[in-house]
Amino acid sequence: MAKSKFKNRSPLAYGAVILTAFTLICRFLGMAFRMYLTTRIGSEGIGLYQLIMSVYTLFATLSTAGFTIAVSRLAAERLAVTDEAKGNASARKIFKVSSVISLTIATVMMIIMVVSAQSVAELLLKDTRVTVPLRVLALTMPFIALSSCLKGYFLAKRNMWMNASAMLFEQIVKIAVIMCFIGIYMSNTNDIGRLCMAVVGGATLGEVASYIYLLIMYYIVKCKDKTAKEIKIVIDNPIKTVLSVTLPIAASAYVTNFLHTGENIIIPMGFVSYGSEYSKALADFGIIRGMAIPALFFPFAFLSSLVAVLIPEISRENSVDKYAANNRITKVMNLSFIFSIISGAIFFFFSSKISYLFYHTEEAAFAIKMLATVTPLMYMETICDGLLKGIGQQMATLRYNIYNSILRIIAIMILIPKFGVIGYLIILIISNTFSFFLMYCKLKKITEFKQRYLTSIIIPLIISVITGIFIIILH
Repeated sequence: MAKSKFKNRSPLAYGAVILTAFTLICRFLGMAFRMYLTTRIGSEGIGLYQLIMSVYTLFATLSTAGFTIAVSRLAAERLAVTDEAKGNASARKIFKVSSVISLTIATVMMIIMVVSAQSVAELLLKDTRVTVPLRVLALTMPFIALSSCLKGYFLAKRNMWMNASAMLFEQIVKIAVIMCFIGIYMSNTNDIGRLCMAVVGGATLGEVASYIYLLIMYYIVKCKDKTAKEIKIVIDNPIKTVLSVTLPIAASAYVTNFLHTGENIIIPMGFVSYGSEYSKALADFGIIRGMAIPALFFPFAFLSSLVAVLIPEISRENSVDKYAANNRITKVMNLSFIFSIISGAIFFFFSSKISYLFYHTEEAAFAIKMLATVTPLMYMETICDGLLKGIGQQMATLRYNIYNSILRIIAIMILIPKFGVIGYLIILIISNTFSFFLMYCKLKKITEFKQRYLTSIIIPLIISVITGIFIIILH
């Protein structure tokens, strides 16, 4: 009864609590599993896996980019301005049109990925061990595309626990399958290629399981929804309506992911040019991208859940009451800054302990300490990006992501061959700072939210630094 009252009185807070709780559970499971993987396949194996995932992420982005936000935003707008029956019918119509479009794109991407896997492995990644894993991962494209539309629909309907529970279900299936493959069928092998094959096999089954779960939840909601069953809704140019939101977001994601994939390919090559062996280059790449950065983003579960809930809410308010939307953005930005600064300070002062806690090794400690200096800006950049998309500023985020990616690629080609790992860490610090200021200034200009610099930035920073130094002195 109390749960129902809380949900009805504060759906935003309820959704944020649900998503945060499930996301934290998934992060704990994910970090525990990453610890197991690090022990089993080592930093070189993590590096190879990151290479595989960089290509996979590119194709997954091509298949799904923009659809979750488009469905949640368009459906939320219709639920806000029409009566319940028409709103539900319109939201369902948006979901169905989006699903057809995304499935078509995903099928094409799946075929391209299967056909091109060997060429990508030989010509781009320079490692034939990734050919079969890429082909296996290609099979997930239709499932992740349809899942992205379902997630957007549930966000618009404020059914947060469905997305959250699907995320947890996927994580459990993935971890169980991978540990089964590695622990039972590959217990005596140290072949990194075969071990990575087990990992991508589990990831594939996890995505399929997540889609099946979400689809079942969709039909359960549909059966319970009596208001939309008999209503036929006609949306003028539904494909154009969906694509008008999806394409700018997708274009941004396409360009930035192409550039990010290019980054991930040339980074190990840069380490080799610096003088490292290929296995050491993969290991260094794995330490930074597969160990340090995931650890740094572990606390971000709190903020990412809030942003996921906020996008449809701000879209609702922005269409009817911009003042209320700006007030909500003000609260989010100030609270997020406080949380981000505290998180960055913890990682900076306790990098060695955190590295050992997560991975039973201090290999990632130096990278964690270096990147902790820019962790608050990394968090806030992501927050600003999500908020800008929620108020229709997709083209601005596209431009800024392109600028940032071009800066990184040029810097990678110049600095990494000369300075190695240090050069790459410096690049990450500079590029994240640059991107944050672009996003922040744009959000400030568009919404005119009120940043409380003293209470949300200066005081938390001073307290965090003094506390960190005091604790270190005591120990």
